[in-house]
Amino acid sequence: MLASVRFRENLMTFRFVLLLACAALGGCATSSFVREPETPGLRADADNRYEPVAGRDASVIDPLRAGAPPEQTPVLPGRTPAADQELLTPQAFVLIGNSRHRRDDDDARRWIAEQARAIGADTVRWYVVPDTGGLAAAYFVRVRLVFGATFRDLNATERTSFPAGGVRLGEIVGDSPASRANLRAGDIVTALDASPVKDRVEFQSLLREHMGRTVELNLARGSETLRRKVQLGRTFAATP
Repeated sequence: MLASVRFRENLMTFRFVLLLACAALGGCATSSFVREPETPGLRADADNRYEPVAGRDASVIDPLRAGAPPEQTPVLPGRTPAADQELLTPQAFVLIGNSRHRRDDDDARRWIAEQARAIGADTVRWYVVPDTGGLAAAYFVRVRLVFGATFRDLNATERTSFPAGGVRLGEIVGDSPASRANLRAGDIVTALDASPVKDRVEFQSLLREHMGRTVELNLARGSETLRRKVQLGRTFAATP
């Protein structure tokens, strides 16, 4: 069932602010013919077809990569599309495309591996499609994070100590702006560049507004009040 292998774009939209690029075609104002962009990588055939995610082509993704594409992309069996996306998103992986395959055989797996290498995917997850007996695959690229930590609104107990609000940090992603600034799980962020942080939504907005800049966070760590400078990344990968 195709629905079982489609990733829900609303989840990605929640976690990522996409940078869309469009090119104007000169001299075509009166023409009704629009040339379809070519699908990257291998040619589709009767058994194999790749569909890129709109707005995440190489011109957008390549400048945001965390590193060079691997020489041999890991192609691993997935659990479920939703579970894998939940796992990979906090690690700064973004979905760039999906492929569908009529058969579950070595040829299909070889096609997936070659397509991954052709488009520079950093990792791939494949799934068996029970209704058709074929395969589906999802292709991901790892990008640089703006911040690199999960965070949540303060609960009622925490707000007694921080009535003006703030956010509490959770998981800190390794080799991210947050980890390099020595932020820790449990830290409570109360301000960014002297702008008060009332809640999660406001902190997300401030991070996006300051992408690529060095900012100073006011935070509480237990009984300590600290300040930490954080060099935010330049990417649409918003903090989950």
